[in-house]
Amino acid sequence: MGMFDSLYIEIDGKDTQVQTKRFDCCLASYHLGDCIDGATPGVRAYFDELDIDQAGRLVYGRADDAARSLTLFVVVVQGVFAEYCLDEGRLEPQAIKERIRQLRERWADSTRVIDFLVGVVMKKQQTIASLNSRIAHAASAIASARRLRAGEDLKERFGLPREADERLTRGDDPLDVVEWALGEARSRWGFCSGRGATADPLEDYRL
Repeated sequence: MGMFDSLYIEIDGKDTQVQTKRFDCCLASYHLGDCIDGATPGVRAYFDELDIDQAGRLVYGRADDAARSLTLFVVVVQGVFAEYCLDEGRLEPQAIKERIRQLRERWADSTRVIDFLVGVVMKKQQTIASLNSRIAHAASAIASARRLRAGEDLKERFGLPREADERLTRGDDPLDVVEWALGEARSRWGFCSGRGATADPLEDYRL
């Protein structure tokens, strides 16, 4: 079958991996908002015909096993996976061309493109901020575990107890504490500022 890339879409509420050889074919996986390696600049719309079995799984090369068919449309804007939509059944060529024309026209609106790309950047920043917070928690837990192993007392800083230190002091396995720290989405204060913070879209209009 050779190399391919995968686009993740949702079919009947389930994440589904659709294979494509349109791009760099380096076994990469892409979700909405991801930059696609090898994508052509501008607004591009593509389609694919999908066969689904009774269990809701994609069927490749075995049309007899298909319980239903779908026509998938994918929009890539400036190299970013921007949108997808599904139509029931296999559409006629003219209907496919018309659907592609509509999608390209929809994304020719520069305001829509800018709003979408800004949203993508904000979401990525929030993800990075969350990951940095988790890494900082884990690094702190590792440092505390080393101090405890060296016989040092894990004193509270600024009089504020840290949960990771409390777990280590009571004898929790350091690996379990690190796993817990990596699972924490935010700092113990639940505070996020600067880049990655959730913006208020109505802030400019509040009295």
